[in-house]
Amino acid sequence: MYFSEIAVYTTTEKSEVVAYFLSEVCMDGVSIYDVNDLYADSSWDYKEDGIELCYGSEAVVKGYCNLEDTDRVLDFLRRSFSSLTDAGSLKIEVNKVDGDAWVDKWKETFRPIETEKLVICPEWQTVTTDKTVFLMDSGVAFGTGQHETTSMCLELMERLPLRGKSVLDVGCGSGILGLCALLLGAERAELVDVDPQATEVALHNAAINGLSERAVVKTGDLTEQTQGVFDVVFANLTADILARLYSEISTVLHSGTLLALSGILDVRADDVLALYSERFDLIQTKAKGEWRAMLLAAK
Repeated sequence: MYFSEIAVYTTTEKSEVVAYFLSEVCMDGVSIYDVNDLYADSSWDYKEDGIELCYGSEAVVKGYCNLEDTDRVLDFLRRSFSSLTDAGSLKIEVNKVDGDAWVDKWKETFRPIETEKLVICPEWQTVTTDKTVFLMDSGVAFGTGQHETTSMCLELMERLPLRGKSVLDVGCGSGILGLCALLLGAERAELVDVDPQATEVALHNAAINGLSERAVVKTGDLTEQTQGVFDVVFANLTADILARLYSEISTVLHSGTLLALSGILDVRADDVLALYSERFDLIQTKAKGEWRAMLLAAK
């Protein structure tokens, strides 16, 4: 099976931000190729002559998507990049690649991820641990727990009183947040994503973890698919999407509902907080690199 390889040229400083935007619309396994990494690591005792010509002067961020999704992905990236400054050329190249070989290679390198209470383990591997294990196959969706935005949500989640609670995971991707909440004691979870490939993977992950009876997975936007109110809501999206969803998210809350927001660039954090503070009290913020997450409570 063939896929589109999307390569974006940017600066070292903005490569992680560009990688995040690619991860929003591409498969897992977004990679950064940066010649500066060779010189930042003093442990290298040999560097091949001409290696700079292979890497180029800019960092290159690569992601992969289905061929039929290429135009949609490119449109999303161009809109997202319009708000970036000092990010280099942001030139985009598209190539057709053998995706089966790439997926097999990615599976060889993906290892279990351990948090305070959880071990996120690929379905094709086994792990011995006293912690709660979440089996997952990210498929062609996104969300393995590796990215800072997801890991911050998991860290917030592990401190929440989830026992017996109802949970909503908005933009669920592979379902990692909503399903892990169930493993940590939530009574039921609803997972919503506009991407049918994502919800297909979320359904699969619910099944392999024995959570199908407690998890409802829906394809579509929030207001079209979700009724009722929830005790805890996770929204790991982007600042712009969080702004657009503000009114919709407000319809699925009751007084005291806990809302975890992530996927927010540090330069946009004040904007998001200013908007959401109209109906929420800030409980906690978290920071990793250029990313911010917030835990709020509905007034």
